[in-house]
Amino acid sequence: DIKSKISGIAIDALPMAEKSVEELIMPGSWWNPFPKVRYTERPDVAAVHLLEGHVLVMVDTSPSVMILPVTFFHHLQHAEEYRQSPSVGVYIRWVRFIAVLASIIITPLWLLLALSPEILPASLKFIGPKEVGNVPIFLQFVIAEISLDMMRMAAIHTPSPLATALGVIAALLIGDVAVKIGLLVPEVILYTAMVAVGSYCTPSYEMAMANRLMRFFILLGTGFFRLPGFIVASILVILLAAFTKSLKVPYLWPLIPFNYRALKGILVRSPVPIQNLRPEILNTQDQSRQPSPAFKRRREEK
Repeated sequence: DIKSKISGIAIDALPMAEKSVEELIMPGSWWNPFPKVRYTERPDVAAVHLLEGHVLVMVDTSPSVMILPVTFFHHLQHAEEYRQSPSVGVYIRWVRFIAVLASIIITPLWLLLALSPEILPASLKFIGPKEVGNVPIFLQFVIAEISLDMMRMAAIHTPSPLATALGVIAALLIGDVAVKIGLLVPEVILYTAMVAVGSYCTPSYEMAMANRLMRFFILLGTGFFRLPGFIVASILVILLAAFTKSLKVPYLWPLIPFNYRALKGILVRSPVPIQNLRPEILNTQDQSRQPSPAFKRRREEK
C-alpha cells in the first residue's frame, strides 16, 4: 500500500522533502493537526521501529527518516527510556506522560477553576489568582500563549550569540514588567511556564505543536463557556484523536480500541528479555521477536 502510494506521486519537485511526501501519500487529512508519521534522525530510533514492524521511508536530500504507521503513544517514546534500567525507564516514561498531559490541560483547567470558584471544595479555595490585573484572566492567558509562541519563533531566528540577550529581554518583559503594570498576574506566568516545560518534554516536535493547538482550543472553549465549554472542547479533542488513523492504524491504540497487553507495554518499560512479541496492530508477517522469553529459555536449559 505504501509502495503504491509513493509510486503514484506525480509532481515535478519535493521542495520540503519528507514533509511533501507525507502530504502526498496521506490525502484527506491535511488539516488534522495530529502528526500521522514520526520523523527521526537517530539510527537507533529508526532501527527499533523497523524491528517492531514499522515502515521507514527515506527521502533524498533529507536527514530525517519517516516512520509509519504510528500512534499517539509512539510520539511520546524516547530512546532515553531504553538507555536506563527498566525501573528508571518506567519513571522517566511516567514523568513524560504527566508532563505532556499537563501541557494540554493545566492552563484551561486552572482558568476554569479561576472563573468558576464555586465548583471548588473548601479545601481548594486557595486555587485562583491572588491579585486581579487590569486585563481579564482569559485574555491574560491568550496574551501569554501568543507571547510564548512569539518567543519560540524569535529564538529560532535569533543568531546564537544573541540568544542570551533574547532570554533576558523576554524575562524582563513577560515576567517582571508585565506583572508590575498589571498586564499579567503571577499565576498566569507560572502556569504558562509549566505548559511550556511540558511541551519541551514531548519528544516529537510535531506532537508538541499539535498539543499546543489543542490546548488553545480548550482554553478558548473554557474562556467563552466556562464548565460546559471545557467539557465539550475536551471531548472534541479526544474524538478527533480517536477518529484519526495513520495508514488504517487507530491513533489512540491500544487505548481505543482497548488492548490490555499492548497498553501494559506502553505504560511500563519492560526488560528486553521478555519483549517477545511485535505490536499486533501492525499485522507483521512474523509476530514473534524471540521463540520464548529469555528467562524462560534459561530455566529450560538448566
